[in-house]
Amino acid sequence: MGLKRREFLQQAGRVLAAIGISEAGWLRLGSCYLEALAQPTARKLALLVGIDQYSESPLHGCVTDVELQRELLVYRFGFAPSDILTLTDAGATRENIETAFVTHLREQAKPGDVVVFHFSGCGSRVSFGDSPGKMQNSLVPADDVVPLLPNGSVNDILEETLLQLVRSLATENAIAILDTSHTYPGFLKNGNFRIRSRPRPTIGQPSLAELTFAQGIQSGKNNGFALLSAAANSQIAGEQEWNGFTAGLFTYALTQSLWLATPASSFSVSFSRAAGAVEQIAGLSQQPQIRRDNLTTAPALNFATSLMLNSAAADGAVTAVEDGGKTVQLWLGGLSAGVLECCEGSVFAVDSSVKSIDSDSLEDSSYTSRLLLRSRTGLSAKAQILDKLDRTQGQLTAGDLVREEIRVLPRNIGLTVALDSGLERIERVDATSAFATVPQVSAVGSEQPADFRFGRVPETVVAQTPGAYEPALYQGRYGLFSVSQMPIPDTQGDGGEAVKVAVQRLIPQLKALQAAKLLRLTVNETSSRLKVRGVLATLAPQARVMVQRESVRASDDYRFEPLSAESEKSSNLGILSVPTGSRVQYRLYNESDRPVYAAVFSSDTAGRLLAMNYQPESNAGAMSMAIAPGDNLSVPVAGALGLAVSGALGLAETLIIVSEKSFDRTLAAIAAEMQQTRDTLPVMLLNPLNVARAVLEDLHAASIPGVQKLGISTDDLALDVNVWATLSFVYRVV
Repeated sequence: MGLKRREFLQQAGRVLAAIGISEAGWLRLGSCYLEALAQPTARKLALLVGIDQYSESPLHGCVTDVELQRELLVYRFGFAPSDILTLTDAGATRENIETAFVTHLREQAKPGDVVVFHFSGCGSRVSFGDSPGKMQNSLVPADDVVPLLPNGSVNDILEETLLQLVRSLATENAIAILDTSHTYPGFLKNGNFRIRSRPRPTIGQPSLAELTFAQGIQSGKNNGFALLSAAANSQIAGEQEWNGFTAGLFTYALTQSLWLATPASSFSVSFSRAAGAVEQIAGLSQQPQIRRDNLTTAPALNFATSLMLNSAAADGAVTAVEDGGKTVQLWLGGLSAGVLECCEGSVFAVDSSVKSIDSDSLEDSSYTSRLLLRSRTGLSAKAQILDKLDRTQGQLTAGDLVREEIRVLPRNIGLTVALDSGLERIERVDATSAFATVPQVSAVGSEQPADFRFGRVPETVVAQTPGAYEPALYQGRYGLFSVSQMPIPDTQGDGGEAVKVAVQRLIPQLKALQAAKLLRLTVNETSSRLKVRGVLATLAPQARVMVQRESVRASDDYRFEPLSAESEKSSNLGILSVPTGSRVQYRLYNESDRPVYAAVFSSDTAGRLLAMNYQPESNAGAMSMAIAPGDNLSVPVAGALGLAVSGALGLAETLIIVSEKSFDRTLAAIAAEMQQTRDTLPVMLLNPLNVARAVLEDLHAASIPGVQKLGISTDDLALDVNVWATLSFVYRVV
């Protein structure tokens, strides 16, 4: 069914000159991707491949990746289910994959059609007998074979074969997505990540069947296409277990970002957010890539058309209606993993304005129904229909999209620490016993999902540079690490300390990390209805706007700060880098119709929490001051020199938390600390956990009218997206 363009697309031209940081250089390529996914009249074909069942060492998230992509393409971009072919596990042999590409994609695709190919599984590299030094990337199918002789043949699919297949398509709208790793670093796991590469050194050469198939590919028009890779060639790409499901780090980040894409953003914004999400977890060991293939031959693309999606931004979709219309099954691919883990009891709105658009007026068919989430398994959930409003357009059906309305968070959210497998048995016993004495901090096995890891500090730490992997040589010091085995600054102790002593030493950092986790659970710029906008700018060594965030669902009328020429030229697609010694300033614009209050917190590279705009007296810019509609707040205040970026290298984050109501409990919690803290700005929080909990209680209090209106009763924290917004600014200190 053809889709008509919406009036909101007319707004796209307003942001053409300033779509976002690090984006200008990728606009044309990004437009290719969204142009392809969002074509209003073309047929849309997809081949999705995911392989977990490898004989040597199985993976666990590749079939989930296929499901993530399929639900996205159907509900977000209007692909017909019958036009999506999936090959998983034993069915994904080399011959089946290549045959399916020919019959399902090449033989059916016509000029102007859309083609998406996705592969999740192991990768490798192969050599050629006549040129042993010439290596090619390859994809490992389910019928992988181990060569019996040195330099014997393997059954891999050459990446070049895949590219030739894509080039042979009759359409210029083609995308290939590879969530795989071609480099085997000598170990299967990196912290909590399983590496997606064949677990043996590169060996073998292409099979005769593969070479024969490649030679038989008919050349096409050599149209330009985009190839999205989970990591650079020399890097590792991993999968991670979250609460209830395992998925590729890149696929989960990319699909989640695209669920939340808006008509006012191009694909490069979504890809940059996905790359940033990967970097927050994996560091610089995995950096997603966009690779271009003959893009200069692609036709000129209309900007507005490239932004047209099959539906408005959403957090998920109704997949089935059950119990005579009383309950529904949901797919929640747009929620972050942290919110997803806590979302039982939350309320979602079903609105025709976020359903597949097939009429000229959003308002004519508007209806709203609300769903109370009762249970969740992985990315799927069951919800109860709370109301049955008069809907002249029909009953609730599969395909209706849902968006978050009331976020429910437990009051007892803790921190989970995985004990590294390199610890001796007695060390693990002592660590488990020590962590048990720390309130709301639990220790789990090395393989289980966790927020951080505890282990010995290696003599040689994996360098913070792409492609650098060295074996860890352990010594008698202990510290905290990220789930990707990157050390948390300032958590390493002296040599010779006992495990229990180390855990006691880490309690202040653990509380700060738990506080940051709680505050991060309030981030809702993609679901908030409170219209605010935030900007991060550097004042020195040069003044320029670096990046901005806004509550994208509050309105389709966006205004953007002009970016500097240097920012527009940047090719960085991941997290923003800010040199140490820079002076920065945050600006918040209240574009709503009501006064708001703002609390600004920063978490430095060591996890310490700072209150950025707390002032004992009611000076301009203080947390206690209301910001009038149309007014703005600067932190530090306008005319100041800015905040100095300092400390260890690594990731830092600033959260601007905005509420309709004042932060009374938060102010009281900080004031209690000021008796022990010097009166300087920003305020280093000695009891950050108390402050973070006070912030949640303040947002809960502001949300009570909306929660009561829906008739929801809960002992947990219930936050109404209409009354609060939290904007996140993550950057790497370099």
